[in-house]
Amino acid sequence: MATEGLSGPIYKVHQVPEHFHELFIMGGYRHPKSTAKQCVLSVFDPTNETLNFWTHFLPSLYFIWVLRDLTETLDFRNDSFTWPLLMYMFACCIFPLASATAHTFNTMSYHARHICFFLDYAALSLFSLGAALAYKAYVFPHCLQDTFLDSYFVQIAFINSILGTTISCETRFMNPSFFRKILRIGAFAWPYIFDCIPIIMRLLYCDSTECKLASQLNHGRQFAFAVIAAFLYISHIPERLQPGKFDIIGHSHQLFHISSILGVHDQMQGILLDMQYHQTRKSEVMEDWDFHDINSSLGIMGTVFFLNILIITAFSIRLRCTALKDRQD
Repeated sequence: MATEGLSGPIYKVHQVPEHFHELFIMGGYRHPKSTAKQCVLSVFDPTNETLNFWTHFLPSLYFIWVLRDLTETLDFRNDSFTWPLLMYMFACCIFPLASATAHTFNTMSYHARHICFFLDYAALSLFSLGAALAYKAYVFPHCLQDTFLDSYFVQIAFINSILGTTISCETRFMNPSFFRKILRIGAFAWPYIFDCIPIIMRLLYCDSTECKLASQLNHGRQFAFAVIAAFLYISHIPERLQPGKFDIIGHSHQLFHISSILGVHDQMQGILLDMQYHQTRKSEVMEDWDFHDINSSLGIMGTVFFLNILIITAFSIRLRCTALKDRQD
């Protein structure tokens, strides 16, 4: 029998449709046709999504607070030196908020579940581009200057971002399989790996100045959190070991959220420290600055944002058409 929460009954896995099932999660399911009000109230109920919401909603508020503080000391309106940081901080605020929204409203219907995670994937791809802009502006190592990667880093990150959204959305039309999981992970892992090439190169081949930067520790530590997050996402540990015990608190997706956010926090701190270092030699840096034109930061971010909306719209229409075809068959 279902238990009662503020949002209504909370179900066991056998009481909800199969496409709402989560691996090794045996309880804490919401009604698969919840109203918007029920979805909002559910964030205060003991469901298997509750901490998925809070572990990203609260960090989004933190990143907004950090951005607000930065607006008091930096001239985001007129100083092109700050524009890549603004785009990165915007992405930091958006992606956990999109994830929290997806985890809140994905039980309104079968279609809503897909569309919610389309939005989640798009926000993650936008974040990968924001990180690339910040890395190119403030973190790029001397050993990669005047190379192919130096010339085309942002352009490749742009393509990765669009492909990441497209591929991850496509996986929602595939049957559950190991290949689908790997493809979805790859859609996000490859942009992250590509973005981190400058960081890896700087950690391995830093010159005498770079090796002494305070940000080196933050940049290195974020990789540890990324590895932990990937392991949790793939392994479904600890709930795989004891199905049903971690339904509400402690399952892998919650821990994945926490590890990811800790990694982003280190990434952000590293970028801010590198930016502060470059500010001390700003006149020299601005001679070869890649972001004097606002289109090279805000423009490219806005373009990906717009293209992601088109991609989500196209997949949403496809979802609708697929459902109508299935009914006719």
